[in-house]
Amino acid sequence: MNKSLKRWMIIAMLLAMAVILGYIESFIPIFIPGVKLGLANVIILIMLYEFKFYEAFIVDILRILVVALIRATLMTPTFFMSLSGGILSFIVMLIFSRIKVFSIWGVSMLGALAHGIGQMLIAVFIVGTSAVFYYLPFILLLSIGTGIFSGVLAKTYLKRSITNKYIQEDHIE
Repeated sequence: MNKSLKRWMIIAMLLAMAVILGYIESFIPIFIPGVKLGLANVIILIMLYEFKFYEAFIVDILRILVVALIRATLMTPTFFMSLSGGILSFIVMLIFSRIKVFSIWGVSMLGALAHGIGQMLIAVFIVGTSAVFYYLPFILLLSIGTGIFSGVLAKTYLKRSITNKYIQEDHIE
């Protein structure tokens, strides 16, 4: 099988996993509105370390769009908050994964913090008041925990480098 085709098949599977994780985590109560575990972010972290940055970005954006379509939240404030948080988080994780100042745990935590900040910026725009920033310390505190959790999962996966090994193997025809 062509390595390029195999690579895109794996990317499609990772997208499917990110969508499923993103959908499932919307049903896990965290008791603070808007806060999630960031399970889908594990896939993005893995991709930032094993794939090209634009492939990870494509998966990130498509995951946000598909989950919004499934949950019927496309073009709602929830969607725009998720999109802005996802884009800012991706940019921060991309930068810090490339400059190698932090471990994957640190990159994950910074991404989680950026996601919360991105969401709050859009919330200020939507609500029309900066009062929502009083909510930010709670979001950021929880982001540290969820970021560590995602970082641990991604690091565990990357130790085995499953996707990268599969792309390199030519035994499947």
